Parts: sequence; structure tokens; C-alpha cells
Amino acid sequence: MKSYGKYWVLVVLLLFMSCVDNLLVTSQLASPMLALSASLVASLVGWAWLVRSLQKDRDQISACLRNPELLRPELTQKNFFGNLFAEAIQKIEESDTELVSTTQVKTMLKARLNALSKKEALMESVLDHLETGVLVFDAQHTLECSNQAAAKFVIPEADRTQNTSESGLALNKALSSDVVIPEIASLLTKTIERKDATLSRRSEFQLTGLDFQSHYRAIATNLFDENQALLGTVIVVENIGEETNEKERHAEFVSSVAHELKTPMAGIKAYIEMLLDGDCEEDEAEELYGFINEQIDRLTRLVNSMLNLARIESGVVEIKRHDCELNDILKSAADVISPNAGEKDITFTSELSDLYLPVHVDKDMLGQAIINLLSNAVKYTPHGHEVRLRSRMEDNTAVIEVRDTGMGIPENSLPHIFDRFYRVPENNRSAAGTGLGLALVHFIVTNVHNGSISVQSVVNKGTCFTVTIPLGHKEQKKKKQLAPPVTV
Repeated sequence: MKSYGKYWVLVVLLLFMSCVDNLLVTSQLASPMLALSASLVASLVGWAWLVRSLQKDRDQISACLRNPELLRPELTQKNFFGNLFAEAIQKIEESDTELVSTTQVKTMLKARLNALSKKEALMESVLDHLETGVLVFDAQHTLECSNQAAAKFVIPEADRTQNTSESGLALNKALSSDVVIPEIASLLTKTIERKDATLSRRSEFQLTGLDFQSHYRAIATNLFDENQALLGTVIVVENIGEETNEKERHAEFVSSVAHELKTPMAGIKAYIEMLLDGDCEEDEAEELYGFINEQIDRLTRLVNSMLNLARIESGVVEIKRHDCELNDILKSAADVISPNAGEKDITFTSELSDLYLPVHVDKDMLGQAIINLLSNAVKYTPHGHEVRLRSRMEDNTAVIEVRDTGMGIPENSLPHIFDRFYRVPENNRSAAGTGLGLALVHFIVTNVHNGSISVQSVVNKGTCFTVTIPLGHKEQKKKKQLAPPVTV
């Protein structure tokens, strides 16, 4: 029986009772009051049964709603509300499906948004950690973003001026010039105006502040979409101060080399011309040959010094650092210089530390540096004076001193004493030299051995070069690191 069949039975029953009541009254088998009472009782009983059935169906639906398993197909056949309940369940399931789908889409969008946020944060972090300045402009010359390295090229908001020009192009140019420094604004304008001629442009400029001065190279590149429509412009600014300084040092080096080579070559040419003319006596010719030989020796020393310095700086000469005892290196250097000191009647004294001074150095390079210092001391110390070589331990370093009582160095020459080709003007006549010896010593001590070198001098009283080298043997450190833990 269908869910509403019993209710039709009730209706038929009530109609039947009504017909029976009418027959009883018509046939006079029962009084009208009795027939009315019977009809009323039957109606009340039927309606009570109907209400009870509806309440039962309602309770059954409520029970199903409270049950997690809502799908009850049999209700559609036995329950008055079954069809409505089944349709409602179907709608709810469809809504749940849409809700699940919406939730999944929301979750995917949220995950993608988080991924994009992380990627954006990563890109911002990368840009901020770049030493190169990056500025990004849109097609209207408006600054979209920049990193920390580009902050010096952006004008602070408090210093910006407002532009009220009605021209769109003029307004764009004014905006860029108000936001960034003129050098960047000019490069941006030229790059966008000439986008059809070239994809990128570059320029170099100099910034000068209260306590700094540096050179920069800016490269502006136009960005286009797939339809070749201009998206914007990115400008990358690189600090080329060190590169510019290196170019200047290289130019000075070449100029100094040319000057140093020119002087002896000019002398050799003049002497040879005098010899070729045949106007010289035999004694004068021998003297000229001696001058030529001296100039050739000078050229040889100059070339050898330049080659040694260039080979060491460029890494052609392999640096071989080993564990050594510093005093052994100093003793070998002293043995090389002692005969030269004796020829000038100079008292040469070695005051080496009684302690063991362990160092990890290139024995030959450091020895050559000490020999250069001792050779200079002997060279610029008059006859009968004194040169001392000392060593001592100071904290975690070994200290080497080369002290003489010679001519000394004027105070204005001390800042340039380690420059290439620099020679103290007042001491030029005292001894021949190339001006590269101390530059080589400085490079060996500071760059090769991570040490330091300083000089103190007083004219006519003497000079003291102080070299500091880190103490310690590399192999001992390894042994300590590889030693097994001590168990008690």
C-alpha cells in the first residue's frame, strides 16, 4: 500500500458511515440522534486515527533526521511525508556535494594563494639581499617596486615635489623625476622614448655624499607582453666603484711602468749614440759601457720585480703553505743579508725569541718578504750604523721587527710607502731601486698570510717595519678535531 492509501481508506470509510447513517434515518431503523451520534463517533475515531498516523509519520521523519544515516528509501512507500522527505534529502545531498566542491575549490585557492604569498616573500627577500639595485617601473613611468640596494637612488617622500602639469607625457616624466634621482629618471625616459630602436640602454654616473663617493652603472631594459605592448621598464644599478678604482690603478701602473722603463732606456740610447759617434776616448767609452750595464741591470730588476708581483697576484705562482718554525725562516733570511751588512760595516743583530713560534706559511714567500725588508734596511743605512731583526710572541700572533738606524722616511711619504713604484724622493740618490719591493712585501704579508705590516720612521734616526703573522700549526688543529673524546 502506498504511503497515502490508508488515508483514502479513511475517507471512504467516513463516506460509507455517512451513507449508512442516512439509510438508517431514512428507513427509520434508528432515530436521527442515534444516527448522528454514531456518525459523530465514527468521524472522531477516524480523525483521531488520522492525527495519530500523521504524528507517527512525523515522529518517524524526526527520528530519521536525528539519525546520521538519513537515506531511508522505504519511507517513500509507508510514510505520508516520505516523498517530501526523499526530495529534501536529495536536495541536501546535492547541496552537500556543491558545498564539498566549493570547499575544495576554496582550499585549493587558499593553498595557491599561500604558495604565491610565499613565492612573493621569497622574491622580495632575494631582491632585498641583492647588492645590485633593482627598480621596476610600469608603462606610465610610475615606480612599482625597488629593493633595499636601490634606496639611495629613490628620493624620500618628504623631498618630492608635486607636479600639476596637464600633459600626460609631461606628467609621467615629472613623476619619474620626482621619485628617483635625475640620472635614473633621464635613463628611464630615453629608454622608453626609444623603445623601438633598442631594447635596453645603459649609463654610468657618480654619486657623492658627505662620507662617500662611488661610481655606478645603470642598465634599463624595456619589458613587453606577447603582443609587444610595453609592460614597463626594469633598471638594474651596479656599483662599479671597485672596478673604476681598479681601472685607475691599472692606468697608474701602466703609466708608472712606462715612466720607469723610459728613463733607463733613454739613458742607454744616449750612451749608445755617443759611442756610435766615435767621439769618446777609450776611458770615456769604458765609463759609458759601465753606465749602460747599470741601466740594463736596473731594467732587469724592474722587469723581474714586475713579473714576480704579477705572478703572485694573478695566482700563477702556487702558494705552498706548510707548518714551520718562524725563527728558522728568519735565521735563513739573516744569513742571506749578513754579508751585505758586513760590506758596509753595518752591525747586524738578530734578537729572535726563545719561544717556539709555530706558523702555517709559505716558507719561500715569507722568507723573500723578510729578505726584502732587511735588504732595504741595509741599503738605506749608512756605514757604521746598525740593523736589528727581532721576533716575539704577542697574544695569538707572531711579531717580526726589522729596525735600522738609517736615513729614515719623511712623514709625508709614510702613507705611500707600500704603493707600487713609489720611492721616497729624498732617498732616491742613496740606492737604486724599482719601488716594487715593499709593494710585494705588503701583498705577501696581507693577502697570502692574512697578516699585517706597519712602519714607523723618523728622519735621520731610523725606521722600523713591524710584521704580524697569525700563530698556529694547521696539522695540530686537525689532530685536535679528530682526537677521540676522553672517557673517564
